[in-house]
Amino acid sequence: MPVRFEINRAGLLEVRQSFDFPAVYLDHWAVRLFSTDTALGNRFLASLRASGGALVISHMNLAELTGPEDPQTVEQAAQFLESVLPNAYFAMFDLQQAIDQESQPRELRTRLPAPPDIELLRTIGRERPDDMRPFTIANLIRVIAAHRDHLGTLFRESNQRMADRINHVRLDADAVEQARDFRGHPVGLASRAVMQELMRPTLLDQRLRIVANDGADFMHAIVSIVYCDFVLLDRRWEELHARMVRRFAELRYPLSVAQVFSRRHDGVERFLLALEARRIER
Repeated sequence: MPVRFEINRAGLLEVRQSFDFPAVYLDHWAVRLFSTDTALGNRFLASLRASGGALVISHMNLAELTGPEDPQTVEQAAQFLESVLPNAYFAMFDLQQAIDQESQPRELRTRLPAPPDIELLRTIGRERPDDMRPFTIANLIRVIAAHRDHLGTLFRESNQRMADRINHVRLDADAVEQARDFRGHPVGLASRAVMQELMRPTLLDQRLRIVANDGADFMHAIVSIVYCDFVLLDRRWEELHARMVRRFAELRYPLSVAQVFSRRHDGVERFLLALEARRIER
């Protein structure tokens, strides 16, 4: 199982995780959907367990629970993520960390795990439930929700700073000109290549608006597309992903990325069928 407790050589209890495939990422709306629709949620949980895969969870997922949601919705999300354990992997959605690990000498055919969030893993490891389960995430989610006013402000400010950086690059005439026919993606730096291609349409079309929420969405999309197998995102990112995949094919750039689905065109059903197919393969 991805998250587990082990006894180390010194006889101490440690919490560990492994990046197991298929790796799945759910945007906030997808977490809410599977949390509130019992049939869909049970179907997702059954297929995730049968595949032996892991749901990738980041601090950004938890931060989004600071939004203006009613207590019942938060509790449903807490119970859903609790049900996922131990089939989870706690990742740090940090683009620089991803690029740094991809820059290290390695066998390029070996698949890398998403950069781990060690502190979040330790926090989960310290959260001990009252029953026989080894750990819990529900209590942490409740604490985050209880402090939503303060944490939500910090999250929105962080998103705005990221959006401001993106908009600053869009004002750079040299960056816009380079984006018109850029072909210099270095092999092995998947995160940088995906970042460049997802940003390319926003550089070439100045009519596109980049607002605060887009800052977090960029990070969600880049890291999940690079490291996961199946991803549920908003329609906009599904479309940008499709454009990116076509351009990589035109450039003959050797990169495998996640399958991305949104709510359109029965995307949730197609996502579940794809995940269930991995169960059959096993």
